[in-house]
Amino acid sequence: MKILLVSSTILPQRGGSSVIVENLARNFSKEQMLVLGSKGLFGKNHMNRDPAGPEFRYFFSELSIFGRGARFFDWFRRRKMKPLIKAMEKIIRQENITYVIGVYPNQFYCVAAARAAKQAGVPFSSYFHNTYEDNPGLNDPDASQWQKEIFDHSQYIFVMSDGLKEFYERKHPGKTFIPLVHTFKEFPDASKNSGLPGPNKDIYKLVAIGNFNPSNMEATIRFLEAVASHPKYELSIYTHVPGVLLNHRGLNTSLFDHKPAVWPDEIHAELQHFDICVLTHGFHGAYGPIEYETIFPTRTIPFLLSGKPIFAHSPEGSFLNKFLIKNQCAELVAEPDVSKIIEGLERIADNREHQEYLVSNAYKTAQLFHGPKVAEQLLNTLS
Repeated sequence: MKILLVSSTILPQRGGSSVIVENLARNFSKEQMLVLGSKGLFGKNHMNRDPAGPEFRYFFSELSIFGRGARFFDWFRRRKMKPLIKAMEKIIRQENITYVIGVYPNQFYCVAAARAAKQAGVPFSSYFHNTYEDNPGLNDPDASQWQKEIFDHSQYIFVMSDGLKEFYERKHPGKTFIPLVHTFKEFPDASKNSGLPGPNKDIYKLVAIGNFNPSNMEATIRFLEAVASHPKYELSIYTHVPGVLLNHRGLNTSLFDHKPAVWPDEIHAELQHFDICVLTHGFHGAYGPIEYETIFPTRTIPFLLSGKPIFAHSPEGSFLNKFLIKNQCAELVAEPDVSKIIEGLERIADNREHQEYLVSNAYKTAQLFHGPKVAEQLLNTLS
């Protein structure tokens, strides 16, 4: 079997889906998989990767304004749809592709992958990292039509979490939904971890990473409100989002240390400079309620592997909360209350035994996402 994995966003483009696709592909050989993604007019469109691993190819379909405002160029992607399908069909023929998987979020690439597979006569499955039709914040008039087309063409519909699987099964009986979780390939060398912070420090260094947008912004703003003037806590945030946009979205960059994003392979080493990892997940915002209920943040995986205790601020009833409670791998505050946030941080900071408990459970939980195991499950399903 050789899989064509189609995802508009792949590294070096920043974003959760890029990391998810990269980490999944690393568990396959060049003979097992080829990855196709998008590129723009300018910027880096390639990376140094393991030559024994899958080949990554890039198709020009993106216009933006210095990397921003890509949504204003949907008209250009639509014009590139037919050439994109033809490019996929050519790859399928020349590379002896026997299976196509289309990744959402990006409806254009996912629909194009479904159509190319159908026209080439090879089976197709889709992989949904987020909701599409059920997310009104996208304002996409084609969402219902295109999601139906993708679902109808899909042999399997892979989803990011059990929460998304349960939601889709209720809404689309008769379709086959299978969780395909985030992955990582190798466990980091624990002997190089900087260790636990211990109790009674004068200052605890907190760290958050990732993309800060409507999926988590209001929770992050509330967390910042809690710690900004507290003498015991200092917050650093690693993100590719420019400071001007963070401020525009309500996150005051003068109140924390704003650091540039680092590559996925560098995250573990950076986390060793901090005491507590902070995981924020939106209670509400521009996205639909189901999106907040089912999102599983990409940043959860490096936090589980970090060797540091995790503090999570996430809404009651969300799949993320159910996951954290089941695995007892984070100190969780589910109330939108600044004082509760400080109380939760105190439970970590002042209790070495609790720190050890959370970190031990996090390491055990991380094994659920080990790449070779997830890749084997995927191959067994498709076979």
